[in-house]
Amino acid sequence: MLIAERLSATAGRFPAREAVVHGDQRLSWSALDGLASRIAGGLSDIGVQPRDFVAIQLPNSPAYLAALYGILRLGATAVPLNPRYQPDEFAHILADCGAVATIAYAPLAPALTALQTKLPQLRHILLADLSPLTDGGASATGAAPAGGTVPFESWLRGLTPRARDADTPPPVGDDAPATCLYTAGTTGRPKGALLTHRGLLWNIDHLLQVFSADERDRFLCVLPMFHSYAQMACVISTLTLGATLVSQAQFRPATVLETIVRERITIFPGVPAYYGAMLAAARPDEPADLGVLRLAVTGGAAMPPAVVEALQRRYGVTVLEGNGPTEAGPVAYCNPEHGVRKPGSVGQPIPGVAVRVVDDQDGDVPMGAVGEVLVRGPNVMAGYLGQPEATAQALRGGWLHTGDLGRLDADGYLFLVDRKTDLIIVGGLNVYPREVEETLLGHPSVAEAAVVGVPDPLRGEQVVAFVVLVPGQAASPHDLIRYCREHLATYKCPRHLLLRDALEKNAAGKVGKLELRVLAQQDLAMLGGPAEPGGE
Repeated sequence: MLIAERLSATAGRFPAREAVVHGDQRLSWSALDGLASRIAGGLSDIGVQPRDFVAIQLPNSPAYLAALYGILRLGATAVPLNPRYQPDEFAHILADCGAVATIAYAPLAPALTALQTKLPQLRHILLADLSPLTDGGASATGAAPAGGTVPFESWLRGLTPRARDADTPPPVGDDAPATCLYTAGTTGRPKGALLTHRGLLWNIDHLLQVFSADERDRFLCVLPMFHSYAQMACVISTLTLGATLVSQAQFRPATVLETIVRERITIFPGVPAYYGAMLAAARPDEPADLGVLRLAVTGGAAMPPAVVEALQRRYGVTVLEGNGPTEAGPVAYCNPEHGVRKPGSVGQPIPGVAVRVVDDQDGDVPMGAVGEVLVRGPNVMAGYLGQPEATAQALRGGWLHTGDLGRLDADGYLFLVDRKTDLIIVGGLNVYPREVEETLLGHPSVAEAAVVGVPDPLRGEQVVAFVVLVPGQAASPHDLIRYCREHLATYKCPRHLLLRDALEKNAAGKVGKLELRVLAQQDLAMLGGPAEPGGE
């Protein structure tokens, strides 16, 4: 089955049920299905072919969903991009995938128009102002010209609704790439992971065996829809269930708390940073009420056990921690809703997925030992676009090499330790930043912590911590390093600790470790180099 076929099936089962709510906009599954058909036909009319690449550069909105499903209905490949990327960032991706069109946020018009001279294959730029969408049929505005830049909403209003003949074969097979998701590129330029229709639908069908949900559920999507986590946990999940997706373009803790109650949200997929901010924003004197919310799903980054306990204690919700790389669809492991949930663990492999933990020679390590996490299953990507060598390296031996370090316990639960690239080696000994971060978060004055390694002429690397304090709390770097020494071996403790007002995060809620390494080296250079043993 193709993703667009599942959209038609859901619209047939629940035509009048709300599919998406965004502010004052409310679209039914029937309306969303109709919009997708019109967009697919309109893209075909302007020359977009099945298997062409079409970018989406939009914030969370009904327009994003309509664009995604329309591209997929045509049989083209959607390339979701962060609309906040700078021109150099999205220029590389548009060139790399050879996008023939983009449906983009209107403020990006100057940058995209300027790029067209460098990207001759980018023939069509459809600019969305995010005004309300309707599926009310064609108007007199007319369709888009053969090329150039046009307003998306007026172009959409000018398209005639059309239905695909049931006897017409689908435009592509389910092994065709549905989306091309560009990875963060921490070790170089981002690579486009090709995720197929079959793999994405398989991933959600097997994930839904881990927790209970149906068409009556209401999901809140504050995660950016262009990210793999939101694509699976919010977009494809609600499509499969016929549930309602309530979306917001930005994360604001107070607004999220209000929306959960007002819109009767039952499932909230988020990242640890969201939950920490929500707990901080909740006033102690207010009732601990989140309406009918029953599942707080978390992924994308390590969830401190203390935050899990605080959520469960304050709101009585079930916290499900899961994870997986973009290249795995992205959900490879998850704690069960009904069964044993282990704080600090990302759970067991979802049904149908196999996991190994290996050494540098891809040999299995003993149970409980730390090694690289490998994943195998139908959810794994087809490969990296145009990069056969990188694909062969990532999928060598038939297993996806995730780059994550973790350990398996006797029950098959996976505990992620860190990214392989984030591992710090001090005097030949391994230091896992997550362990140091969780230790710092145990201090009552610490709200956020991020730990990186920087070069050290004596020890190879030294540990540097960035810390954000709880508002109104005071703690010196010396106090916090001493606290670490009370709980960790000396070689794991920060040699420098830098206080910050905030830690900048990417759209997925992750702290940018690469940027922090650069800042740490700059700060240490200003301080005169490495700290002496026992110093701050």
